[in-house]
Amino acid sequence: MDRPYIPDTCDGCPSKIVCRCLNVTEAEVVQHITRLELRTIRELRYHTGAGEGCTCCHAQLEEYLEKLGCVHEMVS
Repeated sequence: MDRPYIPDTCDGCPSKIVCRCLNVTEAEVVQHITRLELRTIRELRYHTGAGEGCTCCHAQLEEYLEKLGCVHEMVS
């Protein structure tokens, strides 16, 4: 079983730059995903600017969203 994610403990360095075009850090991305329950790159771009430039960081942003994003299960 996976251990629950604790936003205060990032996998990498919190000051690691995730989006070089706009200088957005891992800590900023993690904070916005977890606090605002973001689910898409579009939402993440809107709130942080990450991914607005060359889009090279989109794959990594998707990984953060999958790992940290709010997942709602459909009830039948």
